[in-house]
Amino acid sequence: MPRDSLSGRRGFTLIELLVVIAIIAILIGLLLPAVQKVREAAARMKCQNNMKQVALALQNYHDVNQKFPLGQYNNFYANDAPYIRGCWIHLTLPYLEQNPLFASFEAAQPGNGNWALLSPNKDTLIPALVCPTDPNGGKTATRDGNNIPAAGNAFQTQGLHTNVVVCAGSLGVINPGQVTNGIFAVKSKTQIAHITDGTSNTLLVSEIALVPDTTVNDLRGRYNNSWYGNSWFVTLNTPNSTVADRVGYQGISTTKSPSTDVGTGTAAANAVGLNARSYHTGGVNVAMADGSVRSISNGVNAQNWAFMGTHQGGEVVSGN
Repeated sequence: MPRDSLSGRRGFTLIELLVVIAIIAILIGLLLPAVQKVREAAARMKCQNNMKQVALALQNYHDVNQKFPLGQYNNFYANDAPYIRGCWIHLTLPYLEQNPLFASFEAAQPGNGNWALLSPNKDTLIPALVCPTDPNGGKTATRDGNNIPAAGNAFQTQGLHTNVVVCAGSLGVINPGQVTNGIFAVKSKTQIAHITDGTSNTLLVSEIALVPDTTVNDLRGRYNNSWYGNSWFVTLNTPNSTVADRVGYQGISTTKSPSTDVGTGTAAANAVGLNARSYHTGGVNVAMADGSVRSISNGVNAQNWAFMGTHQGGEVVSGN
């Protein structure tokens, strides 16, 4: 090749290089939000599929047993033997394709004083009960703060905490043994025929946002020691409310999942209640008693949200 043609070549100038870098940066800046939106849309869809699975499992349980499973076995801090401390999740396991886990729980009950918190395999992941958007979803390493092991032994952990919880109504005040105005309560035996407000108007399940694993108790979502409303929510406050969850005791409070420790004992149990929360943008996913799945906005009308929590209140849900 002639020397003159080689000498005529030149590289990028500094200004041209900076322009190219700027263009690439702008394209990346435009692309990242789009990628994040796609990921969130996929995670939201997965969460909604999980909600659908749980709703169908609860309905299948109802078909077999002519009632929905109880919210939880035991009253709050009451002499309520046998003190199983289990909840609706245990009874629903066979309908979530978790037959071996259910069998291990049942087999262990006679030998551990019927306590669910001592059941084996409590760290087992149950995919349908975990929200893929929650960074703390599927957590199992929270330490049981009441467990003081002998020297050389490990602290006991609380097992799987779930994002999916059932609806106990709109009250937010749950006295020991009180049947709430939602489908689920202590020892509840609600039938579809009891849902006079209409199954398409009545909440069955929603989700809560979990807190990171911690070295003290945090009962929210803990299903293998459910005796303080751990695995249900109320519609006293709208989704992702800034109002703190009123938890049994201890636990931690975060910006996303604030909590207030109401202590222990019967008087404290009069004020427990978890709010529906999620890491989804703008709201939470729910399933209604008819099995349909919806996304409910944080800005939902507070009265309508409260009405959706009851199952035979006679209220009319309308508008937003």
